[in-house]
Amino acid sequence: MYARINTLIGDPARIDEVTHYLDTTVRPFVEAQAGNRGLAVLTNSELGITVAGTYWDSAESMTLSEHAVEASRKEAAELGAGLITVDHFEVPVFVRRSRPGPGAGVRMTTIDCPPGEVGAAIQAFRENAVPGLVKMDGLCSAQMLADREQGRCLVIAAYETMEQLADSRAAVARLRADTLARIHAQVRSVGEYRLLFTTVREGGTNSLTQRWVDLWNAGDREGWRGMTDQTAFELRAPGGFRLAGREALEAEWSTWHDAFPDNQIAVMSIHGDEDGGVLEGRFQGTHTGRLVTPAGDIAPTQRTVDIPFCEVHRVRAGQMTDSHLYYDQLELLIQLGKIDS
Repeated sequence: MYARINTLIGDPARIDEVTHYLDTTVRPFVEAQAGNRGLAVLTNSELGITVAGTYWDSAESMTLSEHAVEASRKEAAELGAGLITVDHFEVPVFVRRSRPGPGAGVRMTTIDCPPGEVGAAIQAFRENAVPGLVKMDGLCSAQMLADREQGRCLVIAAYETMEQLADSRAAVARLRADTLARIHAQVRSVGEYRLLFTTVREGGTNSLTQRWVDLWNAGDREGWRGMTDQTAFELRAPGGFRLAGREALEAEWSTWHDAFPDNQIAVMSIHGDEDGGVLEGRFQGTHTGRLVTPAGDIAPTQRTVDIPFCEVHRVRAGQMTDSHLYYDQLELLIQLGKIDS
């Protein structure tokens, strides 16, 4: 994966105009370009800084898009009464526990090192910094971008809230010092921003699983169903529930969306390899419809539930081929008020 980081420093009073333009005009245009994997927009409203990062499948797709985005880049600079600098990177490390939402806190750290030491810097970040970061409260994602020719690396870490970002400063400073002591590198700058939005997909199975969740939460039944190989799909769930094919998909969707029309899945973590993935999440919703279960139907209770669950997917040729769902049936019945805790 590759990334182009556009940094606009302009008039703080015009930052809302810039971000509105990026969201409504630039985002759909960039996402329509071949090889695009989405974009993220960050702001520091007090200083009038807007960072727009676009992500790409390959260096070639990023390069081919340059001419197409020149006009929108110029328009953004004029709207913000400022200047834009553009940097290009590869993305050797991208770790996501969950997708950060609007208002998330993001820290960007620029690191300089001799060009020949970039590989060592990437290895040190992957082996030393990432394990420390993922243990921190509120950490959503961590990535390292690298420009091997210039000897420049950009570390981007996103936290659920600006408060958690602030709380992490001391621990990150210690982790940064420990990691940099292992290599020939130095910090050039540290900046903190608020996330406006991100549509970045990291690729592979993790990206597929996140898309599965996004379509579920959006109520896009056709899009969600279209992510599967319906001829091979098999569903297994607690209570001896087992179905295959289109019937399995219809059952998984209707069981939960009919019983909990306002439901949403909150992602706790996603793990995967080339063969499949594991989604750890929380199912949250209000029981306003009839819940069909292997043991019998449960009439609407009007109660709200928050149920931890785990779903294991297998993947083939970019499509889900089966789903094994695990959750605590007893906890669900307790929260529905059907049995005492």
